[in-house]
Amino acid sequence: MKRIGIMVHLGKPRALELAAKVRQILMASGLEIWVPEEAARVLGWDPDGDGLCIGREPRGVDAAVVLGGDGALLHAAGFLASYDIPILGVNVGYLGFLTEVEASELEPTLEALIGHQFEIEERMLLEAVVEGEDKRERFLAVNDIVITRAAFARMIHLKIDVEGTSIGDFAADGLIVSTPTGSTAYSLSAGGPIVHPRLETILVTPICPHSLATRSILVLPDEVVRVRVVPDRRSKVVLTADGQAGAAVTPRDTVLVRKADVSAKFIKLGRRNFYQVLAQRLNYPALHPPAPQEDS
Repeated sequence: MKRIGIMVHLGKPRALELAAKVRQILMASGLEIWVPEEAARVLGWDPDGDGLCIGREPRGVDAAVVLGGDGALLHAAGFLASYDIPILGVNVGYLGFLTEVEASELEPTLEALIGHQFEIEERMLLEAVVEGEDKRERFLAVNDIVITRAAFARMIHLKIDVEGTSIGDFAADGLIVSTPTGSTAYSLSAGGPIVHPRLETILVTPICPHSLATRSILVLPDEVVRVRVVPDRRSKVVLTADGQAGAAVTPRDTVLVRKADVSAKFIKLGRRNFYQVLAQRLNYPALHPPAPQEDS
């Protein structure tokens, strides 16, 4: 391992402070540092500094440390997946469900990273393509692809099929197509199941459907989910990927969602498993053991 990337939430002062500390520790160990151009500018790092590489593309980066919350980690994972770079998330946010460690654990975490004392866990991503008469827009998502109304509180009419077979034709507030990683995000709030992130499946979860029989369905990872919007002059529809990038969807468009050709790689230190994370972050399961009964 020769070069480590640092990606930081530029809107969090605490994350900016930690970035300087990460740089100091890594460079003291003889490692080179890569940072994106905007981050270097905000941090005030000199592009001519020894062992510091600044640029748009993470060339030669062996791993990346991400300082922020889940949003920062989602952005970094989607960006770095195409470069096959594993990421280590340090929580400087609120929930930090996806991050591996807390900011208070930074120093021993970096020691483990430098000493190669970690495992890499691959997570599937989704690719969404919006195809229309004169457009073709592509998005990658670590968590989910969401199709929903743009503004007013109106339901939209969606038709969904998998491999040419209809699995839904209903009015709803929208639709969530998520990865197992995203099963504990928006999909969970909409009543979808919790799925272990190492499984490979595609979750299709309606948002507030106007039907008692419409529920989530799990699709095979090699199948394609096709979504069409039924024409309605009053409803404007948008697609968003991980809540960060998106596009308008018209009745003339087709949305195709499938497993992406690339995957996200998360650095795991083995300090907690998925079920422990559920308990710590989501209070699941909420166990309420019965009170002991006194002998009469």
